[in-house]
Amino acid sequence: MRPISDIAPIIVALWLLTVSDLAQSKKLLIITPAPSYSHQIVFRALNLALLKRGHEIVALTPNVLNDPTLANYTEIDFGFEYEKIDDTDFSQTRWNLTQLGGLKTRLLRLGHDIAEDVLSHPDLVKYYANGTDTRFDAVIAEMIMTPAIYMLAHRFKAPLIGIMSMDLQNCHRFNLGSPVMPSHPSNWEVENLAGLHLPFWKRMVNFVNAWWRIYTWFSSFANQQQKIAEKYFGKDIPHIVDVAKNMSLVLIDQEPLLAYARPEIPNIVHFSGLHISKIPPPLSKDLKDFLDGATNGFVYMSLGSNVKSKLLPKGMLQVFVSAFASLPYRVLWKFEDSNFNVPSNVFISKWIPQQSVLAHPNIKCFIYQGGLQSTEEAVHYAVPLIGIPFVFDQVYQVLKMVSLDVAKQLDITKLTTSELRKTVLEVAGDKRYKDKMLELSALTKDKPYDSLENVIWWIEYVMRHNGAPHLRFNGADSAWYQQFDLDIIICLSIALFLALCVFLVVLVQGSRLLYKYHDRIPRFAITKKVKLT
Repeated sequence: MRPISDIAPIIVALWLLTVSDLAQSKKLLIITPAPSYSHQIVFRALNLALLKRGHEIVALTPNVLNDPTLANYTEIDFGFEYEKIDDTDFSQTRWNLTQLGGLKTRLLRLGHDIAEDVLSHPDLVKYYANGTDTRFDAVIAEMIMTPAIYMLAHRFKAPLIGIMSMDLQNCHRFNLGSPVMPSHPSNWEVENLAGLHLPFWKRMVNFVNAWWRIYTWFSSFANQQQKIAEKYFGKDIPHIVDVAKNMSLVLIDQEPLLAYARPEIPNIVHFSGLHISKIPPPLSKDLKDFLDGATNGFVYMSLGSNVKSKLLPKGMLQVFVSAFASLPYRVLWKFEDSNFNVPSNVFISKWIPQQSVLAHPNIKCFIYQGGLQSTEEAVHYAVPLIGIPFVFDQVYQVLKMVSLDVAKQLDITKLTTSELRKTVLEVAGDKRYKDKMLELSALTKDKPYDSLENVIWWIEYVMRHNGAPHLRFNGADSAWYQQFDLDIIICLSIALFLALCVFLVVLVQGSRLLYKYHDRIPRFAITKKVKLT
């Protein structure tokens, strides 16, 4: 028998292994295929945090790290998907409604293409192909336009966690049982048609548009995605609508304070600011010298990664150039053409370290397109905003910031040099915008928990319990008309209508009888009088 002194180290080692993260480590499949850098930087931060917790990660992403020092982190390179959107021009959509409609249709088709590319990717197929025994403890899938990938969770018999780098679409909310509110400001899909206290006809338009989009998503888009899923997983699989309905958790990258308050179901968890660096990276020497030399301050303009300044109409470009040249500030402009002629007080660059710029003490205001991640960064660094929205949730986000008194909105289709100059001078020069932004920034940081730690806790909670069906809203299983009590409303309406009809019939018949009775009395009296005479 071995002495206690010999086995003591073994016991200690086993105890340490038991209480360490390694003993609790899980294996996650994370599929985030949308080719948009601003979305991917949020997902990357979450992936790396899960990896740091000791979990093994297999991630399909169009923005790979290619870091060989990361153990237990396997990346499936989906970067080729950017080639499919290189010619997508968001900059003209505000002038051309036909182009906007075409863009939305194209993005739906792109969703089918991306789903096909994901499920046929050889580096992913090797995990789910017939005969393989790979297991995952959870599947995290991006929800924006590829629901066919949800079937991976069914294939691995793992809990499904949905994730969005923006607020949910109405089709998802309806499927999960979350309230659909067509005219509420939180409904970003109706863009600038939403709002409180709208007149009846505008609410009717929003109602029709919202429910038509939900109907077409279920009747057309989801069915096409189902065919794609059946192509790779066989015919004997559940419908993706039912798989989506049984999500254990839905993670939404949306700071509640920067959104319009609305009721949520229990399995929705909000997070925010995951991509914001604790220490912004250093600026290049030429850019640092330009910003440090802005003794009167500088204005920063960027339309994000999807809207390109260089593709704006020539007349609109001249509006910006003329307005910037007349400002008493320096201007930093994210511009994709380094040969574009600009005034001496303007610095242009194809790529700009945005957080480092927003953290600079000389910044006065930020002109942007209303992107969610840019909004979060501006609030974090307390920089007043001028919003020029183009598409999708950008309108919603800018309107919200305006309602918080930290921003002004401009319409790109009607913008003039004088209006732009006046707005910049107002936002940059009026201390009230900065003070309000400082208050808002402090509010968003005042939380009882760290946002990243909270979202990781919920992911691990789902894996510990192999799902979270108790958080699911049971009303999602009801028929659509039962969810909104439409059958009861119709039944009561019919009953009230019939009761009203019966009442009216009785009233009419009673009136007739009463009229006949009163009509006979004077004639009877006259007859008797004649006979007496």
